[in-house]
Amino acid sequence: MPPPGNLRNREEANEAAGNRRVGTALGFKSRPRHPVPSRVDVWSIAFPMKQVLLLLLAFLPLHSVVLLGGGTPGPAESAAPPLIKPAVSTATGLLLQPPLDLSAFTTKEFEEVSASVGPEKIRRKWTSPVTTLPPHSRSDVHGLTEAEVKAYMVEVCRLFDRGESVPISDVGLISTQEDVIRRPMYNHIAAFSNAVVRVYLLVQQTAGDKDWSYFSIVQDLTVDPPLDHFAQVIGPKVKFEGISCYKCHSSGPLAIHPARADLVSDAPLAAAISRHIADQPLSRFHFPDGEKPPDYGKPMALKFCSRCHDRDGDRLPLFRVHSHPIRILVDFGYMPPKRSLTPAEIAELKAWLDQKP
Repeated sequence: MPPPGNLRNREEANEAAGNRRVGTALGFKSRPRHPVPSRVDVWSIAFPMKQVLLLLLAFLPLHSVVLLGGGTPGPAESAAPPLIKPAVSTATGLLLQPPLDLSAFTTKEFEEVSASVGPEKIRRKWTSPVTTLPPHSRSDVHGLTEAEVKAYMVEVCRLFDRGESVPISDVGLISTQEDVIRRPMYNHIAAFSNAVVRVYLLVQQTAGDKDWSYFSIVQDLTVDPPLDHFAQVIGPKVKFEGISCYKCHSSGPLAIHPARADLVSDAPLAAAISRHIADQPLSRFHFPDGEKPPDYGKPMALKFCSRCHDRDGDRLPLFRVHSHPIRILVDFGYMPPKRSLTPAEIAELKAWLDQKP
């Protein structure tokens, strides 16, 4: 299973900024109009007012006069930060291969290929980034059965195909860069929930291919901690995945990181889904029956990562098997979420990643 490269963990998503849509009614009431004075009346009023203003300005400090005249915009006038942080390598030396050059890949090509999944399924109007699922059939549920998990996965695929979800479309950074695909990876990502589950759908196609593949994550919220089930969905058939998905998903879905700012269909929706992911509870990865998880060795103990990625932290521990998303997310400046690593810390991390088992 190709790694669903755009669904990411909570701290990563904390950087991602939220839903900044504007649409609040201000409720101003109209005021009654007053008679407009004649031109002579207006000048007779304005002339003494001009004299008063000049007198006041004479007593103001120079910096106040500059501000009154315009000057440098204040914080409120400055441009708001982008909803999607630009994907630019910081040249840490962590990447195993040079950043993939996508300069020849156009926005038009992205839109055309994305629409090949069915234009009626994507770019839909939305008020909530999460599609509400019907209540679960069992009110006293404590632990979903395998059949129930599969049913949720098949249902969200059906909702997507019927145009009843609100997916974000993008070219994913994690699945496109580094040593996995090195071709643009088209994604449609949608979120769903009810009282007992959070469900995510990834509809994915590699550039040059013709078919779209469907993958799903079901977070079972009826157990503590919640349990994450990963699978590929082919029609009515659900194939649970473990080892291949765990390489990128140590702690559930990852936040959305487009490979380029123009390769995302709806930045506010992407930010809103990332916020939803950031709010997820700490969960456990479920390895399907018959798939024994390998011995991944000792977890990362570097303090600048393990402050959050620890058994008692906000996210689960990291192992070297997670080197692919670690290299990309640190090099492109997404991790840690609130600062950049120092050169000494990068050297420590690189030495740890490059160690052989």
